[in-house]
Amino acid sequence: MDERLQKALEFSNYNLTITNQKKNIKNRVKQLQIVHYTGGVFTADQSTIAFVKTYIDLGHRDGIVIDSKENPIAISNLQEFLEKLMTAYISSAQEYDVEYNKLRKARNIKQIMGW
Repeated sequence: MDERLQKALEFSNYNLTITNQKKNIKNRVKQLQIVHYTGGVFTADQSTIAFVKTYIDLGHRDGIVIDSKENPIAISNLQEFLEKLMTAYISSAQEYDVEYNKLRKARNIKQIMGW
């Protein structure tokens, strides 16, 4: 096979592998951001955290929050709920940072896949 064609094929495989690994990392982070609380399923993302924090800042100790399945969930302790959301968010963000930096430093498919 022509050397240029071989290099193009290797580069294409490298790009495809990088893209797939980025998708895998993002899916893992989304899973880590799922919080189950009082029968609801919530995503510990920035908008949910900001909403709950605003609720608390307005002087509420409890309230109704719509979960990710669009169900109204009564939260009896908003502060505790916020702490659970923050814990899940921080944990997922740290894992995302670690995995993304590994991927950025990988220079070939073997390094990306951890072989």
